[in-house]
Amino acid sequence: MKKLSGKFPFIGSLGDKRTANVVKNSFVSGILKMLTLACSLLMVPITIDYLNQENYGIWMAMTSILYWFVFLDVGLGNGLRNYLAEALSRNDLVSARSYISTAYILLSIISVLLAFVFVPLIYVLDMNEIFHTSSIDGAQLANVLAIAVVFSLIQFVAKNVGMVYIAMQKYALSDLITFLGTLSALALVFIMTKTMQSDLAKVVAAFSGMPVLVFILASIHLVFKHPELRPSFCCINLPVAKKIVSKGVGFFLIQVTSCLVIFGSANIFISHYCGPEQVTVYNVSFKLFNVLIIIYTILISPLWNAYTDAAVKNDYAWIHRSFKKSLLLWALSVLVGIVMFALSGIFFRLWIGDSVEIPMAVSLCVFIYVCMFNFNNCVTYLINGLNKIRVQIITSILATALYLVCIFFIKDSYGIIGISLSMTVAYLLMAVVHLYQCYLLINRKAKGIWDK
Repeated sequence: MKKLSGKFPFIGSLGDKRTANVVKNSFVSGILKMLTLACSLLMVPITIDYLNQENYGIWMAMTSILYWFVFLDVGLGNGLRNYLAEALSRNDLVSARSYISTAYILLSIISVLLAFVFVPLIYVLDMNEIFHTSSIDGAQLANVLAIAVVFSLIQFVAKNVGMVYIAMQKYALSDLITFLGTLSALALVFIMTKTMQSDLAKVVAAFSGMPVLVFILASIHLVFKHPELRPSFCCINLPVAKKIVSKGVGFFLIQVTSCLVIFGSANIFISHYCGPEQVTVYNVSFKLFNVLIIIYTILISPLWNAYTDAAVKNDYAWIHRSFKKSLLLWALSVLVGIVMFALSGIFFRLWIGDSVEIPMAVSLCVFIYVCMFNFNNCVTYLINGLNKIRVQIITSILATALYLVCIFFIKDSYGIIGISLSMTVAYLLMAVVHLYQCYLLINRKAKGIWDK
């Protein structure tokens, strides 16, 4: 820390180790996330040119399906993250190893069960109907999706090495793993464009397989670097399993509703009701304004488990100060987003040329949606860090129901704009309720359901 504060004096003046660690991780994570973003932006024109607009849209719709699998861990990843962070804050390495061992075996069991259920199902369903396309044979689409699902289920378990580093308040290491996975996928796809004919299956294998390889290598490194945290069958504990699952189910309900259905289903709804070409329109616009999500997440992500550490040590004054700063950063992100929207037309022309036309109305709606998404993240990070998620479960379910009702009524008339605005309303309503709960928690006034 002394070496870092020598290069960046403002870190050394922050007054406490927890804040300094948050800033250090935010700074390094920022660099890594920007590099990851650069890889993602480079990937778009490369992949569109290689696959064509419709096949790229199909792949983007597939990523939404794969996004669902990420959240089918029944919340165990976040349950592990919270309880492991608490154990490490108390320096209780026995409990920490038990949490890791129990969570990993449970995740492995779930992954195998999901494979037995979903891989055969892929070959039963009509893929052409689901993706609203006839340009690719249904059997070929099924093979492509099966490849992606298998890799995703392996990642389902392996990716939790990132959760372990996050619980250790080492966000930068988690982001390094993600960056290396994205960079390796980009490099492989680029080589394919120069040496192979267009092939959706190979692109999907590269996108899905390379991050899995990086996660596995990172897990091996963690085992040798921190043998005290090495998973072991002898450390599996049924009471610990019950504890993780109990908290995990709460996170799972939140993930399935606010994350999976609302955030993760946009590509599916757009593909089904508007066609794969419109998925490309939405995704190009979203990738621009996703920069706001990435930057804001860089700044506030370390706060989640820092809030946990502060609560364990009863330091609510620090929690209050940090939460106010996160709200101010959100307001600043909105101002930056306004500038981005004003310049979006120029950016799109420089980025993708005339290959895809992005209406200004679509960009405006996506920008507003992103702002509300960030606002809700700001307040839920505090709630999650304090393990008080009961209200969030209820609001997520109700907001998701409202979102689906809106989709039903506007799908034919408003297309991408209607779907984006429906997501905006859902996240705004959740954020308002969650902000009130944060006020109660910070001021130690939360009672009843607000404190569960």
